[in-house]
Amino acid sequence: MSHQESSSLATDQQAIEQLLNRPTLQTTPFTALQTAEDVATILSSDIAGKTVVITGVSPSGIGAEAARVIHKHNPKLLVLASRSTKNIDATITAIGGAGSSNVKGVELDLADLESVRKAAAEILEQTSVVDVLINNAGIMMLPEFQTTRQGVEMQFGTNHLGHFLLTNLLMPALLQSSQGASVVNVSSAGHHAGNVPFEDINFDNGKTYEPFPAYGGSKTANILFTVSLAAKLKSKGLRSFALDPGAVIGTELSRTMSLETKAAMGAWNPDGTPSEKIPWITVAHGASSYIVTGFATSIPEHNGKAFVKNNVDTTVAPYSLDPEGAEKLWVLSEKLVGQEFAY
Repeated sequence: MSHQESSSLATDQQAIEQLLNRPTLQTTPFTALQTAEDVATILSSDIAGKTVVITGVSPSGIGAEAARVIHKHNPKLLVLASRSTKNIDATITAIGGAGSSNVKGVELDLADLESVRKAAAEILEQTSVVDVLINNAGIMMLPEFQTTRQGVEMQFGTNHLGHFLLTNLLMPALLQSSQGASVVNVSSAGHHAGNVPFEDINFDNGKTYEPFPAYGGSKTANILFTVSLAAKLKSKGLRSFALDPGAVIGTELSRTMSLETKAAMGAWNPDGTPSEKIPWITVAHGASSYIVTGFATSIPEHNGKAFVKNNVDTTVAPYSLDPEGAEKLWVLSEKLVGQEFAY
């Protein structure tokens, strides 16, 4: 490991330690102790009859847990979108949806804008109304610089740009929701690792690429996109929220990170076990904010805000909520996807 890499990881560890136990303001009737199932039981009547789209599902993931509890409460249609049809089928089975007429799968590769357009068209063929869109898919800290099919840095392209295009292509259906749709963008405390690198989204073609700052910029983009959606579409009834699910144990988000990197950041012990210093939570608790932000009718005054532990996160970086930064990101995203979206 180089000196530069060691210094970067030390900074990463400091950021993680500062953020894990950050306070929240009790802004909703829900608490961090409630699981997704607890919340869904309370919001059962708000889930019933809704059409929901979730990206990035895999059997052990947070998105799958959200899908499982949503499916239990009788949605009209639950669409699970993922790059892997194998993961889609396995998730449908895992949540008890095999053979259910109200659970559908759609192949979606967020790192390929043509795949995003095809998936959006397929979803719109299945339904003219989308009540809740949960942009859950994500990748984290790719050790080497990679780009999407269209040549954009992979974390920014997958975590933000693909979701930007998908959301806007589904906007006609979102705006048909009778009670106002919700768009949920899954971010992370990792957004504190950096702002969006607006002037050099590809890190000088990878020459200045570092995994954690690049990941942080993509997660900042998730929050800025939330700010833009709320500002542009609040008058049309759309609600948008970002969320940090927390330090969730048992998912495969960090699968591309080496054990050495995880240990150097303080997240894992050298023997491969999770660090006792991290306040790990279960997938069931991590998915609870998905249900709160997707379905709670008691939180519209927090439109455009970021959530953690089922409440508004009061410690998000100021640059992630900056309206000017949000508009700058919107314009850049339109340029990168080759399509403008005016509302």
